Amino acid sequence: MRKIVPYKTMHGALRALDNGGRFFNLFADADDKVIEPSELARATGSLSLSAKTFLHYEMALLELPPEQQAETTALLSPELRKKYEIHRPQTMAPSSVEVEGKEGMPAIVSGFPVFVEKKNQFKGSIVMVVPVIALIPIIDLFDVYEVFDTPEMKTPRTVIATARGSKRLDNDFSRFGGILRELQFEDKTGKNHGLYLDTLFYTPLG
Repeated sequence: MRKIVPYKTMHGALRALDNGGRFFNLFADADDKVIEPSELARATGSLSLSAKTFLHYEMALLELPPEQQAETTALLSPELRKKYEIHRPQTMAPSSVEVEGKEGMPAIVSGFPVFVEKKNQFKGSIVMVVPVIALIPIIDLFDVYEVFDTPEMKTPRTVIATARGSKRLDNDFSRFGGILRELQFEDKTGKNHGLYLDTLFYTPLG
């Protein structure tokens, strides 16, 4: 899970994004008011364009005023803007994930995370091919949090998974970006959780 520090000004965003003319993308022009695919990939640390690239881009823009976000996106090349619209992540509250989310959807969720300490606290599993199809407890593979809308940490909530050993973010209001995945339960304990966020990025907000 990688920390993203959002752009504070549009000037800073364009300086990072409109970055052509260097050895890593010689065929794009810097400061030409057009953001090419190679420039966006470089700015987001990607080798190629993917849902991960656009998650990083979207999260990096979120603290700019809406009009500046729109102005920056308008500078994406036509090809890049088309891909962005296809892969653009949905921003939602933890309480909205089960209603608005779908498996495979890039998503950004902000809330108050509580670390799941023990297996008996949360019995969700994910499907893995190892080498045969099997249900593996999610807590065996990831650090797992339940994320709440409010600091009172009452229901409803959603579930996120982060790489084992990631920085602990217990109770700290944060923004998380990742891909929604299917979550399964062998009993009825998790009937409110059909999805979890496979988290790639985070931004502390507290």
